[in-house]
Amino acid sequence: MNPQLPISTDSTSKVPTNRRHLQVGVAAVLISFSISCGKKPEVSKSTEASPAQPKAVTTTSVSDTHLDSLITDALEPLPAERQNALADEAESIIDKYPNKTAADLLNVPEVNESLKVALTKLGQDKKLLGQINSTVELAARMQGLEAKPGSVGLDLQVQNYDRPRTSRMLQAVLSEDPKRIVGFLVEEIGEATPELTYDGVYRASNGVAIKENPPPAK
Repeated sequence: MNPQLPISTDSTSKVPTNRRHLQVGVAAVLISFSISCGKKPEVSKSTEASPAQPKAVTTTSVSDTHLDSLITDALEPLPAERQNALADEAESIIDKYPNKTAADLLNVPEVNESLKVALTKLGQDKKLLGQINSTVELAARMQGLEAKPGSVGLDLQVQNYDRPRTSRMLQAVLSEDPKRIVGFLVEEIGEATPELTYDGVYRASNGVAIKENPPPAK
């Protein structure tokens, strides 16, 4: 089974059980993330109209600043020559497979070997894993979710990516650098957060959603 970015593509995607077990909690790198969040608390109309509401706005403002900081930390620039080479390689692959979606491209030979290398490195780096989980957890809390271990996960659909976003994803993978993959994921979460928080949509236009996980089987 070829490795995958932490994405949800469609109902035909298959993930082996032993691999899925590794995806729970902080180790949820290959297909989905589980984080310490819970259901959104109920708010009465009287509470929404009370003078205490501006305090929530202030809290969100602080969270915005924190999220911006996480994104900045994750996006370390590559040397221009290396970045240009990755961009050219990504564009060449997209041109070679014009009928494949971004999700499909992760499984073509030119990409999948690099993905294996990058995800192996990422799975061994607790700091980078923590950076992803912190970003997901913060985005969830900005939506009003509480911290309950394993109750919410990141669902990233990439099959509808346009060409520029597909190219950025491929560049991150082709670099074989786990920091580049983390940077891509964190940037996607950051871009989605305003839509998820203020527009009340389930899934942002870039494919990011924060979903409730089913309770563990007893």
